[in-house]
Amino acid sequence: MNIKPFSQKSLLIYGIIGAVLFIGIYLVFGFITPGFDVLRDTISSLELVKNGWVQQINFIAFGIFTLLFTIGLANELVRGINGRLILIFQSLIAIGLIGDGIFIHDPMHMACDLVTFNSVIVVLVLFTRQFYLSAGWRGWILYSILSAVLMMIFLFAFGVANAHHGLAGLYERLAVLPRTVWSILLIVNLLNGKKLGVVGASPAY
Repeated sequence: MNIKPFSQKSLLIYGIIGAVLFIGIYLVFGFITPGFDVLRDTISSLELVKNGWVQQINFIAFGIFTLLFTIGLANELVRGINGRLILIFQSLIAIGLIGDGIFIHDPMHMACDLVTFNSVIVVLVLFTRQFYLSAGWRGWILYSILSAVLMMIFLFAFGVANAHHGLAGLYERLAVLPRTVWSILLIVNLLNGKKLGVVGASPAY
């Protein structure tokens, strides 16, 4: 059994705390905001309502939690180019989320959105290589690919719905779920002692 120090467990748990808080806050805030339609209005539009600072802080906090999780993830990955790329794109996710909280208007907000969602998909794809290098994770290769495909399908539906005043809010929220569930399951496995390869190994790819 791989016993992790408390500091490492804390860094990994931040990934769960951040995701759960982020979803919980925007769901509750959207529900109690007069005139806000959770099925049609986007998560980001909560920044433009009365007390929109709540969603701004929500984005920034999620970005900080994501960054802390990324530090913990660095201690778990198989060393090599692939692992470094995962950490780079994980950091871009955090930066994009923080940017979403700071820049509430386009084009900067849209740019941050694109950085965040595209980086999430790239991380899922890059992780297929990590799972290939790690014993006991092979089933996660297909799971990661399916999660990325689901995200892209929902994001495409979101784009179409947003352009035609459809159920954009619903599709955006559905697009968030595959990676959220994937991340929580990954973190639970790591907390339970499952290892992503041998720490310190240096593959040439």
